[in-house]
Amino acid sequence: MIKFRLYFDKDKETEWINKLAAEGLSLTGFFAGFYNFEKCDPGKYTYQIDFGEKFFAVTDSYREFMEENNIEIVQTWGYWIILRKHTSDGKFKLYTDVDSSIEHYSKIKTMFKIVTIIELICFIMECLVAAAGNNWAVFFATLIGILVLVLLRAVVNTNHIINELKERKGEAVSECEGKVSPILTCGLLLNCCAMTISESVSPYIKAGLHIFAIILMLVGLFQSRNIFKK
Repeated sequence: MIKFRLYFDKDKETEWINKLAAEGLSLTGFFAGFYNFEKCDPGKYTYQIDFGEKFFAVTDSYREFMEENNIEIVQTWGYWIILRKHTSDGKFKLYTDVDSSIEHYSKIKTMFKIVTIIELICFIMECLVAAAGNNWAVFFATLIGILVLVLLRAVVNTNHIINELKERKGEAVSECEGKVSPILTCGLLLNCCAMTISESVSPYIKAGLHIFAIILMLVGLFQSRNIFKK
């Protein structure tokens, strides 16, 4: 059985996979949003998702450690590692202390930050091409713009988890830390609107809107810089 989902929150993804496992569907593979399940005894497995150090692979020491603890590596996808263990073997939790949890989520946040910056650069490039009248660029710029917003939300959510863990340690956390400036969102939306404006509008007006939108995005990024801090 194949199910399709797009998750940018590994905790929600883990919860969903374990919910299906409790209903008698065990995850056996994953590819680009497509999850492959097969029937099993309800509650036979408990799943966890880890973030590794190698792309589409794990280190020998990592594999050996998992084997020693009767944990099966189901799938690697990018830096994500899907793991499972027989529920009868006891509680399955990867990170049991606050420090290791902070380190774990900090790695995830770093990955999201890098991808967000790359996608922002691609978005601006597509917008410049779209401004020249390329309809395909309008389509791709819109998709990338949506992806940027989703990634920014993922960065904020991960940062929120890290802040909660830091508070558990007694560390002070700034109230404004981890918030996305609404100016950045306005800039992204204005750029998308500028690309969809009818050709009857003066190209100078369209170009002016694009430039203004890019300025808004840059200002918004500066105001949102706290979410990109470690």
